Amino acid sequence: MADVVLKHVEKIYPYVEKKKRSFKRSLKNQVEEKAKKSNLQLTEKGVLAVKDFNIEIKDGEFIVLVGPSGCGKSTTLRMIAGLEDITSGELYIDGKLCNAIEPKDRDIAMVFQSYALYPHMTVFDNIAYPLKFVKYKDPLPNKPDNVRHLTKKEIEKRVLEAAKLLEIEELLDRKPKHLSGGQRQRVAIGRAIVRNPKVLLMDEPLSNLDAKLRNQMRAEIINLREKIKTTFIYVTHDQIEAMTLGDRIVVMKDGIIQQIDTPQDVYEHPRNLFISGFIGSPRMNYFDAELLIQAGQYKVVLKNGYTVVPCEEKQARLRNNHVKGQRIILGVRPDHIAIKDEGIECKVRVSELMGASSHIHAEIIGNDYTLSKDASSNDIIAIIQNNGTYKNYVGSILKFGFNGNVVHMFSKETENNLEF
Repeated sequence: MADVVLKHVEKIYPYVEKKKRSFKRSLKNQVEEKAKKSNLQLTEKGVLAVKDFNIEIKDGEFIVLVGPSGCGKSTTLRMIAGLEDITSGELYIDGKLCNAIEPKDRDIAMVFQSYALYPHMTVFDNIAYPLKFVKYKDPLPNKPDNVRHLTKKEIEKRVLEAAKLLEIEELLDRKPKHLSGGQRQRVAIGRAIVRNPKVLLMDEPLSNLDAKLRNQMRAEIINLREKIKTTFIYVTHDQIEAMTLGDRIVVMKDGIIQQIDTPQDVYEHPRNLFISGFIGSPRMNYFDAELLIQAGQYKVVLKNGYTVVPCEEKQARLRNNHVKGQRIILGVRPDHIAIKDEGIECKVRVSELMGASSHIHAEIIGNDYTLSKDASSNDIIAIIQNNGTYKNYVGSILKFGFNGNVVHMFSKETENNLEF
């Protein structure tokens, strides 16, 4: 195991010669280019893919980098692996500066999205292959600095241990073309852990699997983490993987870290509007609202007059940040919305039976005062528990409400959470 520290790490992909010349266009053209590539930052040196990345990963910790495509998460992982040069900043693995160290000398292993198995080799040979290059000190009386490769017996022992750990002993004589997707992924993981690396890097390893296999492999990775006791750095765009696997989550957007926190805190206390919409399914509901201060107490009032008083914990955070009365974006998760006597009047359009609960999609009656991120602007989504009996609400007029301990208040100007 090893700790991993990144200090002010940045990655810039330089322009090719043609791009260098085109960069000297008029300011108007540059603005138009940025609008088309909103997830890229264009500088005079090139395209800024990762900006000022700072994190301290503890020994044995499981860190998940999550974000939409193009956010820089895989680039960051590849810089840790040594497959991408670091433009600026410092990378430390187990206290050692690794910017200029070759990938093979960093004592790390990587599992790729595409498995990257050798098709002409058996499972045994695929797992054993990296061990052929392992050297370790074996001092002799006349050669104190003597190093040697592993013997065939030592390699066989390690391969069998890894195969047993992943429950693929019966597959060792097969070739990759005779394996299922889940079996191939186990072999790829076995090849990575057989070297007992200090850090195990995983780049979207489950994205090629179907839903059932993904669920199974998630559980196996959690179990594997308990057995091998190494530092994990895992990249995914799947929020479910991030929430279930990580000790901490690093949410990224446009090459910039948005929040580093535990899965629960990221879900319950998103630092900005982007995180609130990216983490959580179904998506969060957003409302145009007014934050008022009356008699020293904060209140949130929607356009229909529905009023919510934030809980004391949220009141204290707002006071500590000296938040003033203002127009805000109010966010509420679907599982925190309930049918009430007083609330937002809606007409149910769709009711999705999900087993123990129903997902209600309703259209708000009256003025358009919602600010949905990815649906029609006059929609509300609620998760209603069925309690053993399913009721079809389609066509019904219902009132939906929520309590003050579950609201998220975002600035309209900065989109940051006003509590933090």
